[in-house]
Amino acid sequence: MGGVSWWLGAGGVSWWRADGRVARGWWVALDGVVAWASAGIAVGGSGYTASLLAGSAVSRAAVAVWFGALLLRRLVPVAALWAGAGATVAVVAAGDPVTNLSLASALPLVVLLRTRPPAVAAVLAAPPVLAVLVALCGRPGALLCCALHAAAAAVGVAARRRDRARRVAAEERARRLLEEERARMARELHDAVGHAVTVMVTHAGAARLGAVDGPPLLRETLERIERVGRGAMGDLDRVLGLLEPLPPPTPLEPALRALLADLPPHLAVALELPSPAVELTAAHTEVLHQAVREALTNALKHSTATAATVRLHRTRHALRLAVTDNGRPAQVRSLPSSGRGLASARRRAAALGGRLTAGPGPEGWRVEVELPWP
Repeated sequence: MGGVSWWLGAGGVSWWRADGRVARGWWVALDGVVAWASAGIAVGGSGYTASLLAGSAVSRAAVAVWFGALLLRRLVPVAALWAGAGATVAVVAAGDPVTNLSLASALPLVVLLRTRPPAVAAVLAAPPVLAVLVALCGRPGALLCCALHAAAAAVGVAARRRDRARRVAAEERARRLLEEERARMARELHDAVGHAVTVMVTHAGAARLGAVDGPPLLRETLERIERVGRGAMGDLDRVLGLLEPLPPPTPLEPALRALLADLPPHLAVALELPSPAVELTAAHTEVLHQAVREALTNALKHSTATAATVRLHRTRHALRLAVTDNGRPAQVRSLPSSGRGLASARRRAAALGGRLTAGPGPEGWRVEVELPWP
């Protein structure tokens, strides 16, 4: 079905309509002038011209179709090409003289080749163009008609290549501007946040060295602060794109155990993972790890939780992660919150076709993630 959909979409544009770059503004008005002037030649009733005033009904109808094809060739190039070619073949089949009716297939051919991929344009243009050339074969002006269609094809292909080159150049300019802006923002954010985290880690290290004879719990806490701060600096550099290349993703279980090892000792967390371990993709690992990190961070920042459980369960068609704690909302929030953490995790889950929910649980707070899984 994918191939059929692509063909029906003509490689990104409609079968019958042109794209917006060539079907707007004064170009359409110019086609109206060309159609009126060309129809005027036919309406004149000269001896060797299809005319609205003389000739058979087929010839008169062909002039009207010719006018419409030239007028609408930028809006509906495929329909204009087929209608113009059909009018020419009909006039020839009726035995009437034909001259510039071939323009009705040549000019829409330019727009068709400009707005369609080459393979699609060949399939759409070959039948009507061949029909016109075969119908006019042996008649006066047949060679001129062939040359006219060949020139139209060359102009259409050249215009498509020019449009493509301009589009690539515009995308490159936009990409370069985006990279420059991202680099500027990265420098500013790195200088501001990086300085604060570096100072924090330095003070924690100095305090740990000065507390050699202090309580073991104090030294352990200061060491944990140093480790988390250095990890935060590495994460900041990676997020801002200042370190290349990115390291390969850590499997979920080691990543979660490292996360739990850095938590304060007053929050005891039980980790329950399926056995045997589930082989997750990098995207699934990132979403689940972020959800656990945000849930536990919120438990530390905004509640009185002393225990939490991280449980991952695999069903036939889904992965379900639940993070529950026994906390109640703290009376005073010691740390500010932007609310972006769970919102970001919710968007990442949705990008994989899953969902994230958060709310009160039986004993405290509960965060659940469900992701589709083959």
